[in-house]
Amino acid sequence: MKLCWIHPTTKIPHLAPLWSHLENTIRPVLRPDVQIEFRFLKKSGNFTRSLYAEHLNSVHMVEAALEAERDGFDGVFLGCWNDPLWEAREVLGIPVASVSEQSMLASLCMANRFAVVTVSSKTTVAIENDLIRYGLQSRAITRPVRTIEPPSDAALLLGAIDDPAKDFIPHFEEVAIKCIQDGAEIILVGCAYYGPLLRAAGYTEIPGTGVPVLDTTSVAIKYLEAMTDISLQLGIVKSTCLTFRPPAQEMLMKARKSLRLC
Repeated sequence: MKLCWIHPTTKIPHLAPLWSHLENTIRPVLRPDVQIEFRFLKKSGNFTRSLYAEHLNSVHMVEAALEAERDGFDGVFLGCWNDPLWEAREVLGIPVASVSEQSMLASLCMANRFAVVTVSSKTTVAIENDLIRYGLQSRAITRPVRTIEPPSDAALLLGAIDDPAKDFIPHFEEVAIKCIQDGAEIILVGCAYYGPLLRAAGYTEIPGTGVPVLDTTSVAIKYLEAMTDISLQLGIVKSTCLTFRPPAQEMLMKARKSLRLC
C-alpha cells in the first residue's frame, strides 16, 4: 500500500524541524507494509486563515492529489484541517481522507459529544463549516470549535516540538476545560501538526478529567489506511451516484486550463 500525504504549504525552510519530527512521529503509526510519502505543494500562499485564501490554496491541494493518483498512490491524505476533501474525493478514483472528517468520525466511537480546540479564530469558521457539512452537529457541544488565544504562530509551533508543556499546552488546556464544562467528552486537536506533537510528548488526556485529547492527525491517517485496505481488497472506493461522481474529463480539463493548471 502506498499513501501520499499532501501538506497544505510549500516546504518552508524554517519549519524543517517540524517536518522531520512529524515524519518520525507518523511513520511508526502505520503498518510496516505501508509506504508513505510526504509531499509539499509546488505553489501556495502558505496562508489559509481566510475563506478566500483557503479557497485558492485548495486548488493547489487538489492538483497535488491528482498528481499523486497519476503517480500510482493507493490513497491520498490531506494534511490540514483546512482541506478540499469533497472536491478532491469527487475527481479522484482512490480513497481520499482528511484530518477533519476522519477524526470527527473516529471520535463518535469514543465519546458521545466532542469539541475541537484549534489555533486561530478564522480556523474555527472553516472547521465549523466542515462539521455542518458532515452533518455532525448533534454529536458536538454548543459552540463546538474554539480557539486558543493568542493564535498560534511559527514560534509557538516550533517551541512545541521540544516542549509543548511550556507554552502551548497551558493555552490549549484552558480552552479544553471550558469545553468539558459545556459537555465535551473528548477533545480533538484542531491542527494537523499539534496533534502528533502532543502525543509524542505523552499528552493524551486532560489531567483529572478522563477526557481524551485526540491526536486527530494520527487517527485520521490510520483511517485512510483502513479505507485503502477496503479499496484494495473489496474494490469499494466511493459512490459515484451524485455528490462524488466525477465530471466529464473534457469539462474538467477545460476548467483546469482556464487557470493554466494544465
